[in-house]
Amino acid sequence: LRDPDIPEDPNAPGPTQPPWTHVVFVLPAFEVRLGTPVPGTKAELRRLWGTGDARPFYGALCPRCQAPTDYGRWWALPPAPHLRVAYEAPWRDPWEPFYVGPAHSVPPFDERFLQYGFNRISQACELHVAGFRFAVLDGAFVVHGGFKEAAGFHGGRGAEQHRNRLLFRRFRTDLRQRYPGSARRC
Repeated sequence: LRDPDIPEDPNAPGPTQPPWTHVVFVLPAFEVRLGTPVPGTKAELRRLWGTGDARPFYGALCPRCQAPTDYGRWWALPPAPHLRVAYEAPWRDPWEPFYVGPAHSVPPFDERFLQYGFNRISQACELHVAGFRFAVLDGAFVVHGGFKEAAGFHGGRGAEQHRNRLLFRRFRTDLRQRYPGSARRC
């Protein structure tokens, strides 16, 4: 990955910062039917997908929350012998990607977001505003055991989501103050 926005030092042989400094590596996220063995390879995952025993994470509850990962594009990739960056995905609200990133530059998680609602959305939003790029990996994925269904949550989930929705509105205002030079918004 090469970031054209990172200025190069004319006296150095390469860029002044590694190109992955402001990149997070997205792991496509899936859920498998309860009791189904967790797949270890993309081929195993594809088999479960074909039988209806696997689907995108939150596929029934919030398809938009994982849609920017672009599962169709990910499935269409030719087999690769090793882990690789497959493509970059533009950030879109309300994305909740699962990712790996550089610990020294990723903004810390905002611990005000408790329980359900807007916790991962706020983190991805801040990454976007802070100038991060989202690189989707091929050859790696994460899996949740059991399908997420609306009936499987505790009774207070709605109140938690409402509280976090109000907090998220304030959070977006905070981001404008925290990143005054960023043209990115969420």
